[in-house]
Amino acid sequence: MADKSDEYWRKLLTGEDKRLHVMERMFRSLPSAPRCKLCMAPFAGPIAPVLKVLGFRRWNLNQQLCRMCLSSLPKHRGGAEIPVSLLFTDVRGSTSLAESMSPSEFSRSLTTLFGIVARAVDAESGVIDHIVGDGVMAMWIPGFAGADHTRRAVAAGRRLTAVMDSAVGTGAFPAGVGVHTGIAYVGVVGEPGSFDFTVVGDIANTAARLGSAAAGGELLLSEDAVIAAGVDTAGLTRRVLDLKGKAGPVTAWAETPR
Repeated sequence: MADKSDEYWRKLLTGEDKRLHVMERMFRSLPSAPRCKLCMAPFAGPIAPVLKVLGFRRWNLNQQLCRMCLSSLPKHRGGAEIPVSLLFTDVRGSTSLAESMSPSEFSRSLTTLFGIVARAVDAESGVIDHIVGDGVMAMWIPGFAGADHTRRAVAAGRRLTAVMDSAVGTGAFPAGVGVHTGIAYVGVVGEPGSFDFTVVGDIANTAARLGSAAAGGELLLSEDAVIAAGVDTAGLTRRVLDLKGKAGPVTAWAETPR
């Protein structure tokens, strides 16, 4: 039987926590974006300074969430296994690109890419999980994005590849994108003072491998993501991939900007 901490996280992450819905409805009526992805408390606008004093300020470990929503972490350390959709993107040929640029130029280009990713993810109610090197992992959780979280993740992937396609020559790097969905452990890992809110499990590894296998400007959707999001595969290219660390082949569908 799940303990109280597991049940707390399950309700929070699946959207069953009714207290959260009350706060969300209240904060949605207040200006303005950006907002906490969980309770919708505004981080900008005329009311933001007051809310900041009350504790609804950005959480330093994840700037898309507020400290109030995560204030009970020491009491409710842990998480829950829930359905989640993930997007991973990273730069193609970053080693060669870094060799051809000064460190500051390389940093500016990465910043451009991360900004493109953040806007695409935010537009579809996703949350940036982490940035590592030249890659970004984003997640869509039912309590944040609703029951159609996989469709939203796919939509964010399409936004991302479309913007990257139009941004060629503007300093943005060519990046591949992968989307996958399934059951994962979502919650808090780490020790007091160094907590991290993240997603753990095989689907995170698969999403990262798909993103790395995608060509620059290409979106690779796992078979699970295609089914969950109801994607029409007409015009897409079916691929059977041998991904690093996977015991067997993975079926995916490749899509490029239309």
